[in-house]
Amino acid sequence: MIAELVALGAAVFATAPTAPCPSGVFVTYEHGVLAGVSWVHRENNRVHVRSILTQSKILEANVELRADQTTLATSATLAQAGSPPEAPRIRRLEESFSYWSDQIPSSIEQAILRARFTGQRSVRVPIASLFSEYRSEVDVERLSERTWKVTYRDKQYEVVTDENGCMSAASLPAYGVVVERRASLERGAYPLWAPYAAPPDGAYSASEVKIRAPEGHVLAGTLTVPLPARAQCPAAVLITGLSPHERNNGAPPWMPLRDVADALTRAGLCVLRVDDRGVPASTGDRASSTTLDEANDVRTEVAWLRKRPDVDGRRIILVGYSEGGLIAPIVAASDPSIAGIITLAGSGVPGPDLARYQIEAAVRGDPSIQQEQRSAEIERQLAEPLTVRERSFLVIDPLQYAGKVHCPALIVQGGSDLAVPPRSAELLGVAMRAGGNADVTVRIFPGVSHSLMPDPIGRHSGWPFLPAFLTTPEILATLAQWATSHLHP
Repeated sequence: MIAELVALGAAVFATAPTAPCPSGVFVTYEHGVLAGVSWVHRENNRVHVRSILTQSKILEANVELRADQTTLATSATLAQAGSPPEAPRIRRLEESFSYWSDQIPSSIEQAILRARFTGQRSVRVPIASLFSEYRSEVDVERLSERTWKVTYRDKQYEVVTDENGCMSAASLPAYGVVVERRASLERGAYPLWAPYAAPPDGAYSASEVKIRAPEGHVLAGTLTVPLPARAQCPAAVLITGLSPHERNNGAPPWMPLRDVADALTRAGLCVLRVDDRGVPASTGDRASSTTLDEANDVRTEVAWLRKRPDVDGRRIILVGYSEGGLIAPIVAASDPSIAGIITLAGSGVPGPDLARYQIEAAVRGDPSIQQEQRSAEIERQLAEPLTVRERSFLVIDPLQYAGKVHCPALIVQGGSDLAVPPRSAELLGVAMRAGGNADVTVRIFPGVSHSLMPDPIGRHSGWPFLPAFLTTPEILATLAQWATSHLHP
């Protein structure tokens, strides 16, 4: 009997050549929120894909397949909503490669179709990026007639297919990501949204603003205002991280500050987010600016909001991400009129400790560095020269300012953050309470990295290879609830 079952199993996995999969649509959810849609049209040996992530990044590809389900040739373009596409990337691939993009779900399906064609239960499938010269491999394991495991970059997709190997659903359980097949979906059901524009549903307005700083430079940004407009609304100023950043703190599809602005504006706040000085539309010298210079820019933005007739100057909060999580306490410590602060992945440890934490995490996570070489590599990287901004950031003690923050504070931290130690959250909270602040809330979100996205690994090399890029919905809901309870009468 056992021998007969083994033979039957072998027959199941020795599958006949793959039949073409039907055209359809893959929808990607992150923690239950729609994060991307991918339309796939298949005709004979040709595949056309149009994927949209966070309504703003557009990936389009034409793929020609061989009979064995490997990829013969590709033409792929990238674009963002409201801008023309980049030049197409055209490639002809050697035999045995399957096309791949983490942001195009049909890549998973194609890897399975290739593995299924071989008739083997476990296959290592060579893959070639649609958008670069990158080459790698994915491991495809058939668990049953219709279930599979696809492993790539420490991520395991759990996949369900039909009897022909066509993907019905896939998930990354550790990341809260689910991909599901639909027979069809109208393009208008997931409309494009340019990075700085008002949302397609018209929930609020978005206008371009320019703010002249006392030092002479101009800060360019976006002001979002709830609709219908009210006489005076509470407001938030968003503050970017350490590197030179435009107002969204990232390009599509990763735009954490647009996500934050969207959540807070829908909660009834006017929200201002600006490009750093010297970055895209803002003027001034970014290279010579310091953390304290940016704090002055934030003060300028607050003063500009207070002069607006549609903003209640008594109800302005600061929301800082990463370095912005240091700048918000710096400004609030010297301005008792600030109504509250929110820090997102803000450091609570001295600069040298922060630098060592980041470098140790990066070195430990780099498989190319041998165990016996790691200590020397950490010290080598710690000795590398720093920019003006990095030097100014690292000499500031965040707890010195945290202890002087007396307005309500929400401290948010990801549990898998490898850029800022998670203990920072409670260090900041303790310092604020010790200084007499009785309204301090600390929230640590497990499985969330410095990107503010679901990412249990936490490494910088991990989250860019996800199929979804929304800021963790639970974090956005927490910000909106906290802001609403503290700012609305």
